[in-house]
Amino acid sequence: MCKIDMGIDSFSCTYSLTPKQKDSILGALRIRPRFQIRCNDYFDCTYDYASDCFAGQGIKLRVSRYRGSIWRLTVTVHPTLLLGDTDRSALFRPDKENTKEVMSGADLFLKEICCPCKLKNMKLYRVDITINLIFDTAAVVESYLRILKKSLILPRYYVEYFRKGEDKAKDYKEANKHSYKQGCKTASFFAYDKTAQLEMIDASPASLVGKRVLRLEVQLRRKGMRKWVSKDHMDNNGKVLRMLYEKAGEIFSWYLKRLQLKGQRHVRYKEAKEMIDGLRSKKTRERMLYLLRKASDRKSLSAAIEDLKVEFGLKSGQINRVLKKFDKLGISPITLTNADSEEKLPVLAGFLK
Repeated sequence: MCKIDMGIDSFSCTYSLTPKQKDSILGALRIRPRFQIRCNDYFDCTYDYASDCFAGQGIKLRVSRYRGSIWRLTVTVHPTLLLGDTDRSALFRPDKENTKEVMSGADLFLKEICCPCKLKNMKLYRVDITINLIFDTAAVVESYLRILKKSLILPRYYVEYFRKGEDKAKDYKEANKHSYKQGCKTASFFAYDKTAQLEMIDASPASLVGKRVLRLEVQLRRKGMRKWVSKDHMDNNGKVLRMLYEKAGEIFSWYLKRLQLKGQRHVRYKEAKEMIDGLRSKKTRERMLYLLRKASDRKSLSAAIEDLKVEFGLKSGQINRVLKKFDKLGISPITLTNADSEEKLPVLAGFLK
């Protein structure tokens, strides 16, 4: 039913610049194509310049300063593109050899813009750990995206959207339709129809003809990486990339479990109701049926649980017991709609096994 590809889509490194180093880099970037002034606020002492002059080779550059803070160079690397793979859906599976090749390849471009250091000496700022779930039909991808949008919102996370004027998507309305993201200061969980995104920018590869890709990304910032990588290894960029790749399955399992998408089947509302109606305890039936109905009506499982809590005056422990009853039945409170093409959908967490 599904082919799975796991790896790293991109990573970003930062480096603090002196005013002289900043001037040298900006001077080299201004004379090249695809230079952008994103912000130039003298009174707020905030500046943001970006360059896509090497984007076709997998390198994006940004020179910025926020409210009088130190100048910074941010280098975003798409490793597979840097290594010559033009398939924009391809993922990087780091080992010692190819990581060294990526670092040295990036250094050649950095040298052209007068960068004062090599990529390995910069601070790793963000890593996008990624899974491609490749299906034969768009309908399955749409069903999973709807389920993800209905999932639990994690504590201290908030749902993020593409917005008009941000230039993060060619068509922000279409991007929101085909994606879902929730994040906090240290990490984000992002899911989207990769095929739709590539079609939007006219970059769909021949390998995906007749296929649809549901892409899941965990975007870890430096503090978020520390949950998975020991402090002793954080200064070795290559080692961090390899360790995060090796723990990718564990990382995604951690997120899916907390999104309440850990191991239950998604069935139609009617089937779920019939299974709950067969339970002995009236109190349990009432609470489960209420949550089932609210999960269908409300925007997210978090909102449905809040309604359940208020309606029955439940505490956190009692809420957890209701969710465990769903686990025991082997079904999710997030059900399929009549528009879903499948009668039952395998749980996302199951693909990781």
